[in-house]
This record gives sequence, structure tokens and C-alpha cells, in this order.
Amino acid sequence: MNTKLPETIETATFGLGCFWSPDAQFGLIEAVVRTRVGYAGGTTANPTYHNIGNHIEAVEIDFDPSQISYPELLEIFWISHNPHQSPSWSRQYMDAVLYRTESQRQCVELKLDREKAKGGEIYTLIQPLTQFYWAEDYHQKYYLRQEPELMKEFDRTCDRTQFINSLVAAKVNGYVAGCGSLSNLEREIRNFGLSAAGCQKLEKIVSRSRH
Repeated sequence: MNTKLPETIETATFGLGCFWSPDAQFGLIEAVVRTRVGYAGGTTANPTYHNIGNHIEAVEIDFDPSQISYPELLEIFWISHNPHQSPSWSRQYMDAVLYRTESQRQCVELKLDREKAKGGEIYTLIQPLTQFYWAEDYHQKYYLRQEPELMKEFDRTCDRTQFINSLVAAKVNGYVAGCGSLSNLEREIRNFGLSAAGCQKLEKIVSRSRH
């Protein structure tokens, strides 16, 4: 797979409950080049999973703005949750948009105005991002980490940071989580750089999840 990064990269930050699933969901989107999960939206210093304080679980999405726009990613976020549902029982799992720039803020406010015009209370948290703290390694590409045979493929070639920021790892994680179709996998799997055994394992996992 061509892992050369585009000249311009932008980043979106969303909360959608537990961060494992949105990490997988957004990792499979065309023009997304990296994903990371972590903690954001609060004031607690140096949060961890067991001491998250008032932060929420969030996913950072690096994307190529020449291929997909922030409003398009925002639309995917918006249809991935129910903004009219009462807030989560725990702040940790709140649905949230954490905008990073004035341009992103304007996009979020425009979308929010359109949703409000439809009627009903909006509970989605919207606020500027102040800092994003990476979550512990065992949360990064969580679904892929549950497949030891596939993890061996990355352990041979990636250190910790390379794995977390790997485009291929993001895609494989998405497929393992059941977010992608077998037909799409078959079109691109040969570009992942996996061994024959790794390809066979991944195809088997995705085929099984389709039944």
C-alpha cells in the first residue's frame, strides 16, 4: 500500500462513546491516513483509563483534505449517533465534537443550527479542543490487537508509534471490527504488505463476520 503522506493533513477529533469502535469505523474511510484514540475535553492533568477525570474517550482522525473535507467527516460523525438522546450516564462516553480551528468551529456551528431547526434538544457536546492525550497502547487499534496472528505482521516491522500511526493498521483494524465488506477487502488486501498467511487470516475473519 502507498503509505506516503499527503502534503497537507488536517485532524478531526470526535467522541462517540467507547473509542474502540469509532477508531475502527473512521480508519476504513478513504482519505483517512491515521487514527489514534485518547482522552480529551476535560481539565484533569495526564488522564489515564483508570484515572480519566472529567475527560471523554475520543478519536483523532488525520485526513487528506484534498480527498475528503471536514464537513464530510462531520456528517459521518453526526449520523453515527443520536444527538437528541439524553447525555450518557458517564461523561467518559459522551458524544462530542472537539473542534481545533476557527474553520472547524464554523462548520460545527452551521451543522448544529441545521439540526436545531429540525426541533428537539441537542445533547452532543461541542467545545474547542485544548489537549489530546494518547490512550494506553492496549486501546490503540483494539480489534486488531485481539488477533495475535495478524499482530505478528506488524510486530515485525513497526515500533509502537509506527503501529499506532500506520494507515495499514487502521484499515486492518476496521476490517477485523466488521466495518468493511469482503468485496472491498479483496480489492485492496494485496496492497497491505501482509504475508500470504496474514491475508488468508484477515479474509477468513471478514468472511466470518459477514454471516
